[in-house]
Amino acid sequence: MKPIPDIHIGEEIKSRFDKSGLTQKEFGSRIGMPQQNVSRVFNGESIDTKRLVAVSRALNFNFFELYASIDYHEVHTEGDYSPASDSGDISVIVGDAVLAERVRLLQQLMEEKDERITELKERIEELKAK
Repeated sequence: MKPIPDIHIGEEIKSRFDKSGLTQKEFGSRIGMPQQNVSRVFNGESIDTKRLVAVSRALNFNFFELYASIDYHEVHTEGDYSPASDSGDISVIVGDAVLAERVRLLQQLMEEKDERITELKERIEELKAK
């Protein structure tokens, strides 16, 4: 069995950032972080999920896929494994988590779209009233 690969998320982000053409100031602004703290993201071995969503949007790359692409049928676990589901198939558990995250992101996008439509309708009504 293959062990789960270590992913240094900061290095992955830095690599994508270097290709993006953004300045650290622009990047920091997009992820809600001061420019002087951006290097913490690049040096970090882990990252908060909300921050990773912001980074993914800023760099137009889904960093969650780095974790989702692991072949969970060949994951090496140390010690005894006690299944978290009746089937005991970890790929189903992880797959469900990945799908749940994607559904959550899609729902968020739909809410943002609906808010934007409402704003535009209000703006149209304002313009008609003039």
